[in-house]
Amino acid sequence: MHGRPENLTLKQSDTDQANPVRTGHDTVADDRGGFAPLGTIRTAVAGVLMGIANLIPGVSGGTMILAVGLYEEFIDSVADVTALRFRRRRIVFLAVLVGFALVSIVALSHLILYLLLWHNSLMFALFIGLTLGGTPVLVRLIGHLRAGVVVAALAGLAVMAGIAMFQVGTTLPRNHAMDVVSGLVGSTTMVLPGISGSYMLLVLNQYDRVVGAVADLRDGATSAAGILIPVGIGVVIGIVGLSNLLKVLLHRYEKVTLGFLLGMLLGSVLGLWPFGRTPTEKILSQADDVQLREFATMKGVAGSADLEGDALIRHIRNHWSSRTASDYTPREVSAAAAALAAGFVTTTLLGRLGAARKPR
Repeated sequence: MHGRPENLTLKQSDTDQANPVRTGHDTVADDRGGFAPLGTIRTAVAGVLMGIANLIPGVSGGTMILAVGLYEEFIDSVADVTALRFRRRRIVFLAVLVGFALVSIVALSHLILYLLLWHNSLMFALFIGLTLGGTPVLVRLIGHLRAGVVVAALAGLAVMAGIAMFQVGTTLPRNHAMDVVSGLVGSTTMVLPGISGSYMLLVLNQYDRVVGAVADLRDGATSAAGILIPVGIGVVIGIVGLSNLLKVLLHRYEKVTLGFLLGMLLGSVLGLWPFGRTPTEKILSQADDVQLREFATMKGVAGSADLEGDALIRHIRNHWSSRTASDYTPREVSAAAAALAAGFVTTTLLGRLGAARKPR
């Protein structure tokens, strides 16, 4: 009778050793109160990148977490908290990650939108590099490429290719049931790498409905709650369900799941290329009429002089055509290549910073 608890304790210890992400060496703190400076820096930078990614159409915050090498810790933390298992390390990790993400969104939103308007190719090249920089981390975790891992990677790549080719604006109903679906889809993009929440709402033809409801509520229109409450229900269902599912998959089928995530990571680049995509209304609305006219002239979509405000923005978007490779100057190509290389090096180094070593 007295030997049974000892066996259970031994098994728990063995489990902790078998999963290096649980040791606390590569995160902010451990459950014994220890503090990991390198882990804190790594988590903080991941939060900043996650926040910036949420400002850029087509870029996923989950991709940045995966690229930095903190994805399993993120999934475990979200799963534990949503299951009301409050462990000190999980709470501190999420507090640092989300805190720095929010700070970066508030502090850098205007700068990022400015860069997306005037230096579009540079910004998307940077995020392609940041995304691909996570590949070495995943390949190292996967180890030997077995058949199941390769199939899973190809499946993940196919999913992202399908999303990239999906026709935006498909006609779908607008009702409370779709509001729940919108929240569900939007929440899964917070957890899954490579999928942009704003893009998926555009695919469902619900983006303006959801974003408009947020704006209406901010302006005091209580009727917007009729849309946002179902959306919120979908968000909760999605985050709780998917984070716990991924936690099980990562612990029971680690290599295959990592292979699928590797495919999604590589496939997410398909959503960032080509660079000359139509600028969103959010990006264009950051510029005044003088800047918009200058931008339209520079891009070859100048309109009549009497166009202004929303009409000018609609004109730019309606007459936009993607730029081809021949449209880029050698200077633009060189700058984009340098940004891509810088992004790759950044996340590759972050993936190694403070990483725990697997016990032999």
